[in-house]
Amino acid sequence: MENPFKKLVHPPKEAPPEMKKHVMNDISAFKLFVELGSLFSFNYAKAAEAFFKKNEHKNKK
Repeated sequence: MENPFKKLVHPPKEAPPEMKKHVMNDISAFKLFVELGSLFSFNYAKAAEAFFKKNEHKNKK
């Protein structure tokens, strides 16, 4: 894939609006995946830990 930023001339000019929109959409998608990953990985681990701790307390009685 060709680097679109190489098309910009020096001194730097403003990037075209469609390129800005594409970059911002990519960043938004990345943020969404990061948030979903953290939601499922971190909270899943905490839920599993809490579940097993509750079972340990029941087994000790």
